[in-house]
Amino acid sequence: MLKFNENGKFTVMAFGDTHMDDIFSKEGQKKYNDMLALHYAALDEFSPDLCVYMGDNCRIYNLDTPAAVADFKTRIELVTNPVRERNIPFASVFGNHCHDYGYEKEQLGVYMSLPGCIMRNDSPEDVTGFANYNEFIYSHDGKTPLFNLWFIDSNNLGEDGVSKYDFVHKDQIEWYEKRAAEIAAANGGEVMPAFLFQHIPVPEEYDLLRPAKLWETPVAARGHSSWQDEYYMLKDGVTGYLGEGPACPDVNSGQFESWKKTGDIIGACFGHDHLNDFCGEVDGIALMQTKTAGFGCYTDGCRSGVRVITFYENDLRHFETKMKHFKEFGLKAKSLGPFMRTLTDRQSINLHYAAYSAGAVAGVAAAVAGIKNLRRK
Repeated sequence: MLKFNENGKFTVMAFGDTHMDDIFSKEGQKKYNDMLALHYAALDEFSPDLCVYMGDNCRIYNLDTPAAVADFKTRIELVTNPVRERNIPFASVFGNHCHDYGYEKEQLGVYMSLPGCIMRNDSPEDVTGFANYNEFIYSHDGKTPLFNLWFIDSNNLGEDGVSKYDFVHKDQIEWYEKRAAEIAAANGGEVMPAFLFQHIPVPEEYDLLRPAKLWETPVAARGHSSWQDEYYMLKDGVTGYLGEGPACPDVNSGQFESWKKTGDIIGACFGHDHLNDFCGEVDGIALMQTKTAGFGCYTDGCRSGVRVITFYENDLRHFETKMKHFKEFGLKAKSLGPFMRTLTDRQSINLHYAAYSAGAVAGVAAAVAGIKNLRRK
């Protein structure tokens, strides 16, 4: 049972895509150890009541052999060791790469076999997805469910020519609405405040961004897929870091509008984008990214980090959240070279800007030289 502490708080720690696919090679061990250092430091500092893995934790290998599931279990045990050693309850959602090779039911079975894991599938077999579920947070005395946590499977790839990434389907939205109505009915007819965890973000994240001005382009992020013709910056009031265009589905399935209609969700946390950790509100609902919490995938220097979200028993529609990054814990990465390891976040951004500017200057110089050469000819 999840419940508020005696001090009226409940803290969730979210770990973005760890992608610990290679754990056993020499280089993989370095990345794994850096990930462990981050997770141990974060758990020591924040002592969360629940940890959530945001999907794409590791892949399944040895396909079509009896070793596939056993190998996956070994990797997941290694990834979740820091949390399990502390007997902290944990959950996970499926990432898009969790669907790449099938075995979703077997993967879910592995998670469910681990002590402390609350991941499961509550939706009927004919509903899209393999792990749609919810979990209550009870009052500090354990008597009354007060707050609800949703965990939704955002699936894998979309249809060719329609959407690069998949989305939460209509039957999943209908299941969510029906379940939310049941919860409200059991709650004396009152909508129970809720928070949602999901891998692939909703398209409404682009409402947190604005087109970059011409001079901002070098430090802006190019949009993804349907948004790729524009470069973006965070709007005023949106906190955090925009490192890449949100990789949302090109099709808007109406999931966000369903949240607004149902009225329970106060915020949603996503993974998928390894560089992004921004947070802002759209129509009163907080949308936030949680960047990678490991070193096994593409990332930018030592910006890997964790997101911490704190809920309050005496004010259920209020929460606080922040990111804390690898370097902010005073850690030093063993899997990165000395150059990338010593860069600060701002230096990295400035370096990106300088490289872009140098390229532009070089391009102008080449053009001028070409013109002079033509004149001489």
